[in-house]
Amino acid sequence: MIGQTEAGSKTVVLCVPLRADDLATVRLALYGVAVRVRFSYEAIEDLKVAVTEACNYAILQAGDRERLPMLRLVFTLRETELKIWIGTDSPDITFGEALRPVKLPQEGAEALERLEHSLIGLYLLQALVDELRVEPRGEGEGAPEAIVLIKRLAAE
Repeated sequence: MIGQTEAGSKTVVLCVPLRADDLATVRLALYGVAVRVRFSYEAIEDLKVAVTEACNYAILQAGDRERLPMLRLVFTLRETELKIWIGTDSPDITFGEALRPVKLPQEGAEALERLEHSLIGLYLLQALVDELRVEPRGEGEGAPEAIVLIKRLAAE
């Protein structure tokens, strides 16, 4: 689904079940959208890693449920940036941890291997986008959270 939003931007919405098997679809959609914004190959690869890590973070929280939550991505294309809103329909899947600063150990590869996988993913998420924020999806205390990633075109 593509439509007009605020002046000068377009929106693409993608909804898939929250499972690892559907991440290829998410990455393909992201690629198509990022090409339209004219991101470089390297910037697109960075975005694919960041979006995959955000989705993976939600998938790990969902666990093995009988009814999987839906993953909803809203890509807002602007002339000089791409805003990616990622959320689910489940109020118990949160993204607040993604805002916690992550520092990688300086001791070498052995220390990196001992670091929790989720912390490495959060570090990548923070490092690969220009702006990261978490916002409630709706009103009320039980409203699901969403994570927002913003990547800007590099000045040429």
